[in-house]
Amino acid sequence: MLHLFRAFSTSNRVPRMPFTYQEAINKLNSLQTNAALLEQLRKAGPRMNQYSLPEMRHYFQRIGYKTEDFNQLNVIHITGTKGKGSTSALTQSILRHYPSDKPIRTGLFTSPHLVAVRERIRINGEPISEELFAKYSEDVWNRLEDTKHEHILFGEEFLSDSPKQAIRDKRNHPDKPIYFRYLTLLAMHAFVQEKVDVAILEVGVGGEYDSTNIVEQPVVCGITSLGLDHVSVLGDTIDQIAWHKAGIIKEGRPVVCFEQVPEAMEVVKQRAAEKHAPLKIISANEVDHLKEVKVGLAGQHQKQNALVAIELCRTWLKEIRGEPLDEAVPGGFLDGLQKVVWPGRGQELAIDETKYASKTNNVKWYLDGAHTKESLEVCRDWFKEAVSQNASVAKRVLVFNCTNGRDGPRLLQIMSSLQDGLQFDHVVFTTNVTFRQGYTSDNTNNTVSMQDAVSMQQSLAESWQAQVPGFAKDHVHVVGSIEEAIDWVVDYGQQQDQAVQVLTTGSLIMVGNTLTVLGIEPR
Repeated sequence: MLHLFRAFSTSNRVPRMPFTYQEAINKLNSLQTNAALLEQLRKAGPRMNQYSLPEMRHYFQRIGYKTEDFNQLNVIHITGTKGKGSTSALTQSILRHYPSDKPIRTGLFTSPHLVAVRERIRINGEPISEELFAKYSEDVWNRLEDTKHEHILFGEEFLSDSPKQAIRDKRNHPDKPIYFRYLTLLAMHAFVQEKVDVAILEVGVGGEYDSTNIVEQPVVCGITSLGLDHVSVLGDTIDQIAWHKAGIIKEGRPVVCFEQVPEAMEVVKQRAAEKHAPLKIISANEVDHLKEVKVGLAGQHQKQNALVAIELCRTWLKEIRGEPLDEAVPGGFLDGLQKVVWPGRGQELAIDETKYASKTNNVKWYLDGAHTKESLEVCRDWFKEAVSQNASVAKRVLVFNCTNGRDGPRLLQIMSSLQDGLQFDHVVFTTNVTFRQGYTSDNTNNTVSMQDAVSMQQSLAESWQAQVPGFAKDHVHVVGSIEEAIDWVVDYGQQQDQAVQVLTTGSLIMVGNTLTVLGIEPR
């Protein structure tokens, strides 16, 4: 039986009103470290990641759980640089739709969200309801409040005379976890309370020190394609990044890994051997098994992600249900592969599906949250294929965003290379701010200053001019919000007699906020 919340004394407690959804979101947003404090922490030196898991275990203890409780959630743990979210969604869909006398109740934890925070925690493929998000957030928040006196710090750098600790103490709630770690607490609590049969956890950053890595005995782990991302945290070489990602491998537990470049593959093999973990390597040429299989996500790369998801589900069903499935693609997986829903990745959206439908009928968005070199190359190829049929009779607009900390000009170069074939008529660089008046509550971001956000987009505009000599200056636009970018696109569409194809990419957050402005409901 799961170890549930301890009983807290209520003799001195002031009665509390139940959380509303808005209150739960406000509490969550208060856990973000603001931009000024983040900059101070960067200047104070590198983060000591090795203390993140002891901290997480402590937070779980404070809300009433032992980490071994989560072994009974039959976890599938997935990491990678590109494709880990799509692979998680495919895995969830396969198991959820798997034909069985005892249907599999699925839980899915991913990041970031697109339109609403509750998308990060899904039950049977659906975002958790506002009511349940508020209820479980109230549970977690109040238990943390009631155990403030138990809060402890980890590591020598947290001594009282540490400059980093002095900075951390300026947070609104230094006795509570930061944003993503809090959501990890909330997700695991929700999955226990909702009695899911399987919890599929997507790693946030890395693996070794990620807050999701508190799971001690996953049923199976998955590693998707690796590349250079989050280099300030994970290292700037592929073998360093592979070491962090392979940190989710557990003693004796099976691992499914998509084939990597030799330097990365060697690290994964070594870490798996150290943990005596059976390692299954998926080769790219196995995609031939999916020639006649419909995968509900666009792009050839999604078939590679599907291969990993298929093997993860095959392993899970054998371990948990005792079902050996020998076919390359088991027939019971076909429904889930086709019905998977994962917005913002290779998504096509016509204007008549949005709140702008009455404005014009000739604009179509191509949305992809790619934000690394490898994923943007995939996005570029997908867009070329998607518009190939009417490429010569359409106007094209690139809406691009790159967040601070990434090499924006290098990433933009992948998009500017399209000018050699397909050509963008206009380029719009936008911040991630949702509306002119600011963010929605679900997408509030205190970690980046407006000045830095605008400065990055201006830098990208200058870089575009340098990368595409002769591109008309008045066709390069910098705007302060996504609403302004969309309004510009719609106005432009009204002036055209032909189709307008809008590629929106560079940031998954920007893609999510674009869906928000377009009036798309959480999915």
